[in-house]
Amino acid sequence: MRGKHKTDIEVIMEEALQKERIDYSYDYPVRSKYGYRIDFALIEQMIIIECDGEAWHPEGNLHDKRRDGYFRSRGWTVLRFKGQQIKDNINECIRQIMEAIKNEKNKCRS
Repeated sequence: MRGKHKTDIEVIMEEALQKERIDYSYDYPVRSKYGYRIDFALIEQMIIIECDGEAWHPEGNLHDKRRDGYFRSRGWTVLRFKGQQIKDNINECIRQIMEAIKNEKNKCRS
């Protein structure tokens, strides 16, 4: 872990993922020159779930855009959820995650 406790939005997300029995890895380290860590990685499906607190991830954050581009260029699907979105409507976040999982399964069948 990052040497800190999970944020409140990460706890909400984790509980929702567990409730839906979605297999994930938390704070997943990625070997690269950038030393990235992923909030939640669905490794089998190559899906990244990032929980963005508004203070650290303002709209249009260039660092996040570069990072997302890095992962997308390597075949990952990147899902970013703002803190307020997670707090207000975790069910919609989970719906989007389930849709991404379904899309990844369909890619594998093609």
